[in-house]
Amino acid sequence: MKKKIVSAVLAGSMLLSLAACNKPAPTDTESSETSETTTEVTETTLDPNSIMGFNMIDNGDFSNKKAAWNVYLEGGEGIVIVNDKGELEYDCSIVGTKQHANQIYYDGFSIYQDCTYEMQFDAYSTVERDLEYRIQINGSDYHAYNSEIIHVTTEMQHFDITFTMKEASDPAPRLCFNLGRFETNEKFKEHSVMFDNFDLRCIDDTGYVNAGKIVYPAINLNQVGYLPKASKVAVLNGDAIASKASVVDIASGDTVYEGDVSAAVFNESTGRDEARFDFSSVTTPGEYKVVVGDIESFEFAIADDVYTDAFKASLRMFYLQRCGVELAEEYAGDYAHPECHASEATIYGTDETIDVSGGWHDAGDYGRYVVTGAKAAADLMLAYSLYPKAFDDNLGIPESGNGIPDVLDEVRFELDWLFKMQNSEGGVYHKVTCTNFPGFVMPEEETEELIVCPVSTTATGDFAAVMAMASKVYAKVDADFASKCLEAAQKAADYLEAHPDLEGAKNPDGIVTGEYPDIEDADERIWAYAELYKATGDVKYDDAFCALIGLEVPSATDLGWMGVGGYAAYAYLSSGFKGKFYDAILASFMGGLATIEAAAAADSYNSSLTVYPWGSNMTIANNGMYMLLFDAVNGGNKGDQIAREQLNYLLGTNGLGVCFLTGYGTVSPESPHHRPSQAKGEAVPGMIAGGPNENLEDPYAANVLAEAAPALCYADSDQAFSLNEVTIYWNSPAVFLFAYVVSNG
Repeated sequence: MKKKIVSAVLAGSMLLSLAACNKPAPTDTESSETSETTTEVTETTLDPNSIMGFNMIDNGDFSNKKAAWNVYLEGGEGIVIVNDKGELEYDCSIVGTKQHANQIYYDGFSIYQDCTYEMQFDAYSTVERDLEYRIQINGSDYHAYNSEIIHVTTEMQHFDITFTMKEASDPAPRLCFNLGRFETNEKFKEHSVMFDNFDLRCIDDTGYVNAGKIVYPAINLNQVGYLPKASKVAVLNGDAIASKASVVDIASGDTVYEGDVSAAVFNESTGRDEARFDFSSVTTPGEYKVVVGDIESFEFAIADDVYTDAFKASLRMFYLQRCGVELAEEYAGDYAHPECHASEATIYGTDETIDVSGGWHDAGDYGRYVVTGAKAAADLMLAYSLYPKAFDDNLGIPESGNGIPDVLDEVRFELDWLFKMQNSEGGVYHKVTCTNFPGFVMPEEETEELIVCPVSTTATGDFAAVMAMASKVYAKVDADFASKCLEAAQKAADYLEAHPDLEGAKNPDGIVTGEYPDIEDADERIWAYAELYKATGDVKYDDAFCALIGLEVPSATDLGWMGVGGYAAYAYLSSGFKGKFYDAILASFMGGLATIEAAAAADSYNSSLTVYPWGSNMTIANNGMYMLLFDAVNGGNKGDQIAREQLNYLLGTNGLGVCFLTGYGTVSPESPHHRPSQAKGEAVPGMIAGGPNENLEDPYAANVLAEAAPALCYADSDQAFSLNEVTIYWNSPAVFLFAYVVSNG
């Protein structure tokens, strides 16, 4: 029904180019005089072994009438075009209050340490004004490598700026011009600024050092380790491919197992030959490594409690994402912070303010979104419902020791926020954020006005579903709370009935934070009715469910924030009531198995993906979760091995040799696109990074990974937001997988 999935080796080993998220540029600059001497630009033949001799700005004279320039706005307003004169024109309608309130920018080049560059361009304006030229880091604090305040008049001027890159090489910086408010500007409003003849080139590469190609580990395996009786496979590539491999005990240095390596097979996803070494017969607890000749794997453990710490960290991530409350040092350690985002928020388009404090920060920014929060809460409740023995009351959060499993305390924190997002008619507001993303600061330092975006039917459907689910999960824990959840779910369902058309699932004007858009809401409505049918047994919800489905059943593999058909199918099949479409839904649910099984069987790492989209690690975890949900409905353990293999993939058995859980394994993300991590200079532990994204949807990725194979399109850089951001709804299915494995040994 819906094909929706959402949305991360090591960038330090490769330097090419481009930049990241549309976040604010800093306004502190150092001014210098600008040369106005005209210099003739002469094109030279490109030497492939040199970084000199070519203009790094594509179509800098706009001769083909196209411009790879974009606009960033923070309180300003304007558009960029190529005008009839063949100039880049920025038409500013609202100047704003900050220098970067209006910014035009260009991505797609690299600058290297100790190399000297010359930047030339022409500019004039319909009003005399100051503006700022910058070449800056495209992430973190957005500081400038080189910047100048320049003064433009109504006459075309030529600017020629030379600088030497004194910092570490940057494969993906940003060239930008801040066109907002400057102290020296008159209080003008509408005006235009024109640019032409951009030319940026290296004029001295004496200090250039070619970083070379990325080198991947030749032996990849689960870096956290294995349960004693679990299947254990290392994947070999390159020089590690041999006929035999060994397992060596770290403590003694003894070889405890030597076995055959399978024949090498070409892997389309990684673009190379790979072979598998099965050492499942090694079951004695200890610390080990796999060895082929003089090539060694990362060390790993075998133990009954090998996942205990990693599992807890993946769940504690949600506590560390809490909003609206103080995170005390006792619980949050280095990531403690005072209360944040506690002020009332303005309902978009009105003067009304409401309290929407609480909930989880969604991702690397501090927005809170209903559709993503619902998925995350649903995953955690499903994990608890199916594997309750995996969870205890000792997670190390303020509620620990209260006699209630901490996972339910954590989910309730999100549910209490969701209640605040429902209006008096039963509709649910889509999200609450500021108008734009913050800088890379701690959450209490984001103090701009909070805006509650309009009600959406997708948020309302997800809200109804997750509240209905909660009414069953919390029934034995807190009956009054469970009743409150059911009442809210029914009220939301009534709103959906009164509003049959899709509404609200896109950003309103002036809001540029995460949109979480949708083109249809049928699956959200179906999920709501399925959960309400499961919670109440009321046939009216089965009737509503079946009326929407008709002859088309929801896509049972959709377990994302956008496509939620899988949740609907599972709720319907596990309700205990054999509704009208039970057999059709079961057939659809079973139909998803073959695709996942075939993909896992064909891949060296047993990855269940054949393509790698934004948030591929979520899809990896979702697929494992889907297999286990099928087992829960149908009985048996058909999904057991594939689910375990998806967890192995996340923890290091992948083509990159990266454990995607921060703080665990030998190589894990150190620079996630996550503001608390960047503000503190160290990654918060327990977060699942987004993973490979073959679509290269941020400037850093597009420049650095243009030649990478799909499963290798990942970089550990805070600039690579389409690869290395974290989210609550990427962690939640990983928690589900951990819960299963911990419960089943």
